Amino acid sequence: MPRVPSMNALTAFDAAARHQSIARAAGELDLTESAISKQISALEDRLGVKLFDRIKQRLYLTRAGQAYRTTVAELLERLERETLEVMAYGGDGGVLQIAALPTVGASWLVPRLRAFNEEFPSIHVNVQSRTERFLFAGSDVDGALYFGDPVWEGATTDFLFEEILVPVGAPSIVLGGRLTNTTIKSCRLLHLSTRPWAWRQWREVHGIEGLNDTSGPRFGTQAMVISAAVHGLGVALAPKFLVANEIRQGLLAVLSSNEIKSQGAYYFATPNRKASSPPLQAFLDWLRRQRTPAPL
Repeated sequence: MPRVPSMNALTAFDAAARHQSIARAAGELDLTESAISKQISALEDRLGVKLFDRIKQRLYLTRAGQAYRTTVAELLERLERETLEVMAYGGDGGVLQIAALPTVGASWLVPRLRAFNEEFPSIHVNVQSRTERFLFAGSDVDGALYFGDPVWEGATTDFLFEEILVPVGAPSIVLGGRLTNTTIKSCRLLHLSTRPWAWRQWREVHGIEGLNDTSGPRFGTQAMVISAAVHGLGVALAPKFLVANEIRQGLLAVLSSNEIKSQGAYYFATPNRKASSPPLQAFLDWLRRQRTPAPL
């Protein structure tokens, strides 16, 4: 006998767990209450675990039922999403789930996807935001654009490009040209939460004395730091390729010619189990051709 429960049993359990009612679950699935009860009883027998306590015609999830509900809900949601994608794209080419850092995804990857779509019209790319590394096993992600070192468990990584940080701020704070390293000391420093020592690295590399490199507000994403700099909250050490547009539009100005290279780089991680996927290989080959960020 297969150990995997039937889809009918899982959908009946999911509906009953959400509504905590046999009657409401029956109404949602257009089945009789008896049919729902039989499916749940069969599921409990199959698992050998009690999923509900039944008190005065009300259902209450047991501890095991609460844990299983989360698993079943995620499974059904993923199945529905992938079914809709297959229906939408007719199975032609493929659908890729790509994870990317929020700002890099929005400012660097997404603007380039039109070119990818024109070259590979049968491959649909979904982009989701991820700020931390994760295990590819058990996820629906086909690849990840990330910053850090080249080691990712269960994946092969491709180097894309290094990150060069440059001091930037709103043009209104620049009096008579670029600020000097000395006058930057008097400005409020803006920090990225995940790179709390960036300004210290900049100070040490360029031998700047008297700079309080830990003071100033911190922000959760590069987009927030850049926005804070645009709106005059202070000066930021920002990746050159992420502020190129703001500089061209006059929203930000480069405040010093002193740059630093971050301790890390941008990579694309491909899970080993999907290395032979033709759509993923097409995306990776295309991505390799995008390695050079737009210059300032």
